[in-house]
Amino acid sequence: MIRRRVLIGLGKTYGLFLGVVLTAARRLGASRLPAGPAPTLGVLVASHVALVGIWLGPVGPAVVAAAGIGAAALARSRLRHRPLSGAERRLAERVFGPADWFDDVVLTDLPGRGGRAFVVPGADGRTYVNLGARIDATLEPGGSAYPAPGQLLVHELVHAWQVAHARSAASYLGDAMAVQVRGELGEDVYRLRETDDAHHPWADLDMERQATIVDRWFGGQYSPAGLPCDPDSPYAALTAQVRAGGTADAGGSG
Repeated sequence: MIRRRVLIGLGKTYGLFLGVVLTAARRLGASRLPAGPAPTLGVLVASHVALVGIWLGPVGPAVVAAAGIGAAALARSRLRHRPLSGAERRLAERVFGPADWFDDVVLTDLPGRGGRAFVVPGADGRTYVNLGARIDATLEPGGSAYPAPGQLLVHELVHAWQVAHARSAASYLGDAMAVQVRGELGEDVYRLRETDDAHHPWADLDMERQATIVDRWFGGQYSPAGLPCDPDSPYAALTAQVRAGGTADAGGSG
């Protein structure tokens, strides 16, 4: 138990570090750069190299700069990115209602570990929804875990909503990394406890359970009648939180 808590705490600290780095880059002018994942990846790679570069003496800053520029150039040449399409935005409005934060969402074909989709706030103030090969299939079923058309996109857009409503990028990434570590330690962080979670306050649910509640409601998996977006779903009241624009910060280290 102590080892588990230590590892989760380290994950949260790492996420906070990433958030601080991205926020600093944005304040130093990254927000004025054209949309695209290249600056964010360059900043993140450079920040990690900097942790080693301090031992390289006078050549350290040059190594850090070269690593960041190289990573950004590679991302610029290899990664695709685009804003939400009209159809994707209309789907999002079914769940979230009209929202200004849609303008900041950028989809990319960057895959996460094991091909998973993931969301990260950018150094430029945008929110990157990284879908891997599914960037061209956002309105199709997302496999056995997301069987309804568009359900995977809805799940990831809940994370984009969390970014938009979090106290800071550091707050979001700290919670995200804590949940990631819990998953790596064997916890099923996506599993809903229907008789329990449906009656918990929204802010008490960690970010993956928040996203899973909304995507399952959207897909109709917890509808008594099997209907998408069913107002009679046990989770209907909770999903109203993403339309109300409430606080997204959720427990990430339980």
